[in-house]
Amino acid sequence: MAGAILSSIIKWMIGNIPASLGSALSSQQGSVHEDLSKMEGTLSRIQAVLSDAEEREIRDEAVKLWLKELKDLAYLAEDVLAEYGYEFLRIKAEGGDLPRPATRKRKLEARKLVATTVLPTQIAIPGGIQSRIKDISIRFDELAEERKALSLKDNIGVSRSSVPVQPPQSTPYVDESCVYGREEDKKKIVEMLVSEKGSADKLSVIPIIGMAGIGKTTLAQLVYKDPTVRQCFNTRVWVSVSVDFDVIKIYKAIIESITQEKCDLTELSSLQSVLKEELVGKRLLLVLDDVWTEDINLWDSLRVAFISGGRCKFLVTTRNESVARIMQTVIPYQLAGLTEDQAWSLFKQYALENRDPDSSRNLEEIGMKIVQKCKGLPLAIKNLGGLLYYEEDKDKWEDILQSDLWELDEEDDGILPALRVSYHRMPTHLKPCFMYCALFPKNYLFEKDELIKLWMAQGLIPFVETRRAEDIGKKYFDDLHRRSFFQFENLQKKTSFIISQHEDQQLFLMHDLICDLARSIAGEECSVNKDEKVSYITNEASHLSLIPYEAKADIQFEPLKEENRRIRSLLYVNTKVKTLNGGGIGDVCQNVRLCSDLFRMLPCLRVIDLSYTRIKQLPSSIGQLKLLCYLGLRGSTIKGLPNSLGSLYYLQTLDLKYCRSLQELPNGVVKLINLRHLELPTKDFAACVSLPSGIGTLTRLETLSAFNVNRHCRIDELKQLRNLRGHLGIAGLQNVASGKEASIADLKAKEHLQTLALIWNSEKSTQASSSQGPGEQHSDGSTLNTGSITETSSFLADGILQNLQPYRNLRHLILRGYCGMRFPSWLGDPSFSRLNSIALTKCHSCKLLPPLGQLPCLQNLLIGNMDGIQHVGCEFCGHSSTSSSIAFRALDTLDLECLNQWGEWTGVEDGDFPCLRRLVIKHCSKLNGLPLLPTSLEILEMENVEAITALPKLSSVKSLDLQGKWNENLWASTLELQSLHSLEISWSEDLSILHLHGSLNALNNLEISDCMNLNLIVELHKITSLEHLRLHALPKFQFSPDDRLPPTLLSLDITSCPNLTSLTLYQPLSALRELSITTCEQLSTLMCLQNLNSLESLTLDMCPELFLNSDDVLPFTLQYLEISSCNKLSALPRLHENLSALKELHIEGCEELTTAVGLCNLTSLELMVIAFCPKFHFLPDEQLPNSTLDIEIEDCPRLTEWCQRHGIKQKVALLISTANVFCMNIVPFSSDKINSF
Repeated sequence: MAGAILSSIIKWMIGNIPASLGSALSSQQGSVHEDLSKMEGTLSRIQAVLSDAEEREIRDEAVKLWLKELKDLAYLAEDVLAEYGYEFLRIKAEGGDLPRPATRKRKLEARKLVATTVLPTQIAIPGGIQSRIKDISIRFDELAEERKALSLKDNIGVSRSSVPVQPPQSTPYVDESCVYGREEDKKKIVEMLVSEKGSADKLSVIPIIGMAGIGKTTLAQLVYKDPTVRQCFNTRVWVSVSVDFDVIKIYKAIIESITQEKCDLTELSSLQSVLKEELVGKRLLLVLDDVWTEDINLWDSLRVAFISGGRCKFLVTTRNESVARIMQTVIPYQLAGLTEDQAWSLFKQYALENRDPDSSRNLEEIGMKIVQKCKGLPLAIKNLGGLLYYEEDKDKWEDILQSDLWELDEEDDGILPALRVSYHRMPTHLKPCFMYCALFPKNYLFEKDELIKLWMAQGLIPFVETRRAEDIGKKYFDDLHRRSFFQFENLQKKTSFIISQHEDQQLFLMHDLICDLARSIAGEECSVNKDEKVSYITNEASHLSLIPYEAKADIQFEPLKEENRRIRSLLYVNTKVKTLNGGGIGDVCQNVRLCSDLFRMLPCLRVIDLSYTRIKQLPSSIGQLKLLCYLGLRGSTIKGLPNSLGSLYYLQTLDLKYCRSLQELPNGVVKLINLRHLELPTKDFAACVSLPSGIGTLTRLETLSAFNVNRHCRIDELKQLRNLRGHLGIAGLQNVASGKEASIADLKAKEHLQTLALIWNSEKSTQASSSQGPGEQHSDGSTLNTGSITETSSFLADGILQNLQPYRNLRHLILRGYCGMRFPSWLGDPSFSRLNSIALTKCHSCKLLPPLGQLPCLQNLLIGNMDGIQHVGCEFCGHSSTSSSIAFRALDTLDLECLNQWGEWTGVEDGDFPCLRRLVIKHCSKLNGLPLLPTSLEILEMENVEAITALPKLSSVKSLDLQGKWNENLWASTLELQSLHSLEISWSEDLSILHLHGSLNALNNLEISDCMNLNLIVELHKITSLEHLRLHALPKFQFSPDDRLPPTLLSLDITSCPNLTSLTLYQPLSALRELSITTCEQLSTLMCLQNLNSLESLTLDMCPELFLNSDDVLPFTLQYLEISSCNKLSALPRLHENLSALKELHIEGCEELTTAVGLCNLTSLELMVIAFCPKFHFLPDEQLPNSTLDIEIEDCPRLTEWCQRHGIKQKVALLISTANVFCMNIVPFSSDKINSF
């Protein structure tokens, strides 16, 4: 079955080739013209029968072989035409003369050529290509004739390839005893249906959306027969729609269901009239199950009868988000998969019911792994459970676990037919895009934009004159996402910076079953190599991915076969790289050894991706890859690139992000006339590599992540790069000679930029040569400044920044190291209506802040390291005598740091900052106070603000973080924050006594850390709302016997308090659930356990002086007990019979501990860890509990000796069904010996 679907690939290929033929036919004469013209007609005839071939290829081997030959020939034709197109690009890149197209049509064809493989006009054919074109044309003719022998039918009307296999008709009836985990989903849908919200509308539509096999129909069935729904709707109708959204058939089905009589009407208007009459006075629930159509006209034709009829609600199930959007009147209900427990219950129902209990236990471990593979999909679980119900042999279960789900027969019911329906229904243009994803391993996270670039490199995205290929690719991607073939993975990295260079990146993955489907469809077309040595590749492979198991193993390419010349993709997929922050590549990289003639053996490569590998250089032979469109070296250790790279005229993407060892780009890069995306290694938005002169000639560039101004690369190179979008960092601006030169960059015209960073280097230009003297002149007489920033005129910097005004659609702006005295007039202009984030740092000469308050969409603002700011007034808010509009109307986060001379903040009026949620003020030691702040403020962070003596009224602040030095008078106003939920105090060296007060009646969390002189907390017990208390790194702190804690406390964490000698609490703490005491070197006694009658978790770690009496009583509620590195501890409290709730016991690094008494009482114990306790052993009469128990023992010699002496080694086999033991220096326990200790 694998690789059966060839026709969808061929449809795309055959559709692409005529586009390449068109312009060739307009220029060639003689035999070549005849061959190309004949080929165009032949392809049209072949294309007409491909839909029929798709229907027959699975069951007809002859059709499948015909399609295989057609595919091979189509690949060959595309390669030949692409080679011819390369000659056009080469002449253009080398500055040769090309004939001017005489007509508008030919101009369009010429433009197409630069972006695709379309042929030029009037270019001499290189030797050998002419004869190859003729041979290909003849072979296409032969295949066209063979189609007649296969009786393939021309496609007339709607393509059958888009019609999926008809699924079984669903009904509104379901066996609820076999349904697991849908109670909450059912409850929510029922509430939506019976709710009277929006009841004024006659028609309400609730879509249930989810991928195939997840249980949408089952959920709808449960809702349909719910008693509450029955009571609410006196009329209920269920219609199974599927692919054929026939409005007349649906109307007839509804009428027949309501009237219980056959309906013979065939006219739409008559049906609508009858239905309207039948709905009068009725409350109707209509379930439309399995809707596929995206035709809004069909939907409008259906709903018209319900708008003026009775009060109706629709429940629609669909896999397609687009369908849901068309039909919905409320937010669609996204159905998730089953939880692990729910999935296991369902699996047992199908696979293990009526089995012998002993036999079932033997299979459960494998069964659980199979369930995990199903990822919560009920249909997959039922399919595999039903299959395994008849298998008694454990090895057969293991085979199913290790096999590919797509090895199951096509005729089997279950997930395979369901997913195949989704694939068949997929539009033809999406199928090769989806198939390409077979190169990725399961659970692999991929970027949306990067996958689109790979599709573009393979020619999977068509050229459209009026649209960007990337935009078309995003539409393709979104379609696949909406169809549940891709899943969004929310792994956004938290960062303390307001603006992230990677904030727009999104990660996606494919469900395991979808990966299986992709690989099944691709067959041998996509080869996934999991060995370190890449030697054998199937003859049919067009795309190759390398996914070695060992992260550090070398990847070696052996000489490949001649048949492998057709390979178009070579991807190294590093499964260890899960995030996009670059980070250290270290251990996640692998060495790659490329044989010297690898690129000569693979002349058809369109994609090479060696990202995150330890490759230091590429061979110069890479320049022979004429058709290469994508070169990925992200995160690699590459040190240099060959100048032959400039011969890759088709190259669209060059990804060098995170290549920290790369110093410069070769001069040949400026010849890459097709380059669209140049990702560079950056640090703080500045490029880490030197760009060659002439980079501005690459007018197709859309991605240029960073640009450094230096003697090689002047800022006027940016002038012609009008298509730049996304992020652009311009560093080295101290090397710009004048405002006039800055204006040549024409940033105003770059309307697609979203993030712009403008950077003046703080010291000398990083790119300037040491041999170059200050004031060296350009060829046009302008001066290149290589001196320090202090030598640059502030007036000159003012003019430069004024002339670097960006386009008004900019969303994020970073300005760093600016040495002018005033900010430009455009900064703060309300016309920048989309500006969302601004960071102004190290602008030391500026004395006034710009009027940022009038930016309507500004949400995040960082201002830091500006020594010239002494006063912030009304100019910051943008207030004037003639205008008093609300300032910072959208600002969410304001971060003010390292403003060393800032003393006063005024000019804030009532109503300003209406959305401010978080305010950060750090290292502003001279600031004497805060202005009026809004009631929206919830988070306040202050560090080293010793001049502030009081806070304004802050009725809504929920979180306060005080760090470093702060005025003791500030504490009085802190105690008035009655809404405060969380308080953190750290690094306050002057704090010795902390006075708390009962007025903090909302305080839930208190954390005090790194206060070197704090020794006492007063009236802590009065905070009666406190639930969590953490005391960390308080060297002088100690509890006195009279200290009391709040009775509401749930968790107490004491860490690194070396002066703490005793924890004595006489009061009962009935709410405390967790107690952790760590690294308290002087702690010797713990006189509180008897009062903790609700404690569930107790951790005592690195308390070397601690002593516990064997008569101490542990709380009977305890579930987790850990005692580690308590070197003087010789005995544990007796493990009495009341400790029946204890599930985990960890005893580690207690050198004097000899034994534990009462282990047999721990009847709920699931895990016991005993490690590095040299004197520990079991008493002769000690017994372990009978419960299923995992035991881990490490480096306990007396325990090892005792076990060996009692002959446990001979009875290992009996352990399997009762307990699992992991020992490093001890033999395993057997089940019968466990109870004889």
